[in-house]
Amino acid sequence: MTDAPFHDTGYKALFSLPELVQQLIEGFITPDIAQLLDFSTLELVAGSFVTPAMQSREEDVVWRVKMADTMLYLYLLLEFQSTPDAAMPVRMVQYVAALYDSLIKEKRVDPRRLPPVLPVVLYNGERRWRVATDVGEVIECPPVLRAYQPRLRYYLLDEGAYSEQELAGVRNVVAGIFALENAEGKEEALAVVRRIGEALQALPNRERIDRVLTQWVKRYLQRVHPGAMMAVEETLETGEGTMLATNVQKWAEELLREGRQQGIQQGIQEGMQQGLQQGLQQGLQQGMQQGVHRGQHEGKLWALRQLLRVRFPDADLTPYQSRLDAATDAELERLLTKAATAATPDAVFATE
Repeated sequence: MTDAPFHDTGYKALFSLPELVQQLIEGFITPDIAQLLDFSTLELVAGSFVTPAMQSREEDVVWRVKMADTMLYLYLLLEFQSTPDAAMPVRMVQYVAALYDSLIKEKRVDPRRLPPVLPVVLYNGERRWRVATDVGEVIECPPVLRAYQPRLRYYLLDEGAYSEQELAGVRNVVAGIFALENAEGKEEALAVVRRIGEALQALPNRERIDRVLTQWVKRYLQRVHPGAMMAVEETLETGEGTMLATNVQKWAEELLREGRQQGIQQGIQEGMQQGLQQGLQQGLQQGMQQGVHRGQHEGKLWALRQLLRVRFPDADLTPYQSRLDAATDAELERLLTKAATAATPDAVFATE
């Protein structure tokens, strides 16, 4: 999870695209609502809304869409704090009231026949959301006064509450965005990015979506998984349609550099320990040299294994284990070069 301003700005750009708003509703809002909407009528509502506390909500996104014989206003509230806000039920009453007030002042609606509003809170904090989703639930009063208290329920989308299996089952770009934010390591993050690229190909107007989506992915990876940035190009939808496919060679080279550095450091440390144990300066130097050589070899082997996992995540690499274990330095470098472009694991290990 990262800072709120970055997410507010990035998510506003993403959910200012009608295709992603449609995927958000179809993938994560109850089907009883989604099936009643005419997504071809989605229209972004311009302007900002000021609450009674005079706090502008410019970072939120408001859409309207035809629902049966009326127009539904979809209020997307982007909530990217580290912890849930206990005051959200009251805040949402303010925001929806401010939206109605703005629509009335701009003469977009008849104040005697207000359109429905679907408030949605999109939250990605580390702690799960345990705050009430209806202001009526937090008002304590005698039963005789219950009918006079405000009621307003918002629809909660807590990104971190979805499992990887649930998100993988929703085969669309928005599910991929949620999964990317839940990814724990750069290898997992890049695998999700590839899934996003595949889902992107099914969308209309994907070139326009691709530009906005790629900008968000690049900024997100740069902040959270900087080691994955070498695989990012200017567009997701190139080559095989995945970000990873655009520049696998750079990914291979980065893995090799990272593996070599890790191996060298480990080898030097082992060599120094070995030399010190021998108690002789000659033993120290010899141990360091052996450690560096062994570290370089282990680094290449580590880089190759990581690259194979990224390129062929569903393949069983067990049959090639003995080949990897017995490989020389020269053979490991040759396999790394082939693994960057080969279509299958068999092609990587094919004997020339």
